[in-house]
Amino acid sequence: MKEPIQFDKVSDIYDFYVNVDFDVPFFIKETDGFNGEILELMCGTGRVSIPLLDAGRRMICVDYSEGMLDSFERKIENKNYSVNLVQMDVANLNLDKKFGFIILPFHSITEIISTDLQIQALQSISSHLDKDGMFILTLQNPKTRLRLADGMTRVMGKYQMDEDRQLIISYMNRYNESDKIVSGFQFYEIYDAMNILIEKRWLEINFKPIADSELRSMIKPAGLEIVEMYGDYSYGCFDEETSNFMIYKMTKR
Repeated sequence: MKEPIQFDKVSDIYDFYVNVDFDVPFFIKETDGFNGEILELMCGTGRVSIPLLDAGRRMICVDYSEGMLDSFERKIENKNYSVNLVQMDVANLNLDKKFGFIILPFHSITEIISTDLQIQALQSISSHLDKDGMFILTLQNPKTRLRLADGMTRVMGKYQMDEDRQLIISYMNRYNESDKIVSGFQFYEIYDAMNILIEKRWLEINFKPIADSELRSMIKPAGLEIVEMYGDYSYGCFDEETSNFMIYKMTKR
């Protein structure tokens, strides 16, 4: 049986290889001038959250992985941020309050590998959104993303961990037409300064892509309405054949 990605297994090394910031200026711009508390869902180790906190935002950050939140906590230790970290599953979100701004970056909702649970998550999010609030959801475009879900093993990259250790990551994934899930593995190899392998790990990867037409159907029961859609983080128009991302701004209907 397929299971969600167990990020606890790699939370101690996650920041070495997931350190992109291409979407951060977008979220800083979108939240500029908002003075309320922002809810970030599936926040991981704070890749987006911490730049927002540096910019003076007040936040509640939610993730289901204890290890990822522990890493987040260590990074903000002794920082005077207005933030509360909460371990919770977004599909069963229960914070007993509403927010004027909710974000779910890095196409993370696809890590929920059941359409029913994805819909449940959207309904939970809607129940936490103020009537005039804004919800930003980002997704990968299945049309372009699935071109690499072909069962081939590829090198993701090489990452220097410190003076003595280098991390090399490779991956393989394949799209399964029967269950509409992309499944595969990431392989982690850590080498010392003499290029001697000192540690190996692997992580099972499962995620369920969401097409634009599917999302539009899924948000209806949640009472959400799309007000803007972009194909990149520079506010470019979405093109189903070429855009890598689907970025949605939503409010309640």
